[in-house]
Amino acid sequence: MRIARKSMEVGQALPPVQKEVTFENIRLFSMWSNRNIHTDWEVATKGGFPAPIAQGLMSHAYLCEMLTQFFGKNWLQGGKIEVKFIRYTLPGDVVKAMGVVRERIEEGAAVRLNCDVWCESLSGEKTVVGTASAVVD
Repeated sequence: MRIARKSMEVGQALPPVQKEVTFENIRLFSMWSNRNIHTDWEVATKGGFPAPIAQGLMSHAYLCEMLTQFFGKNWLQGGKIEVKFIRYTLPGDVVKAMGVVRERIEEGAAVRLNCDVWCESLSGEKTVVGTASAVVD
């Protein structure tokens, strides 16, 4: 099911996706690979982190989940995303993927919605920022 419509206004918020980041999920996402800053407390702390950190692509996946729910198949058939990872995420953090329609561009009979997207902690600190877009027909 898609939420996006051609009539969407600039400033429209995308329904957020919220995830609790657990150490087990970080390790699963890392495919329980060898010892590194994502899978091992000792390696992470020796690397200067307070704990193992989630891979940035976990937050990327949360954004893509939000965008799939918003755009539906149009996201999967040509959506575009570009992000910067600006802060790390730790086990126990709760991350919220969010977005807002920034621009509407007519493309023939369809409309491309350009969105600002980001992930943030419950305290409102952004961890990932970027842009995404897809066509709505």
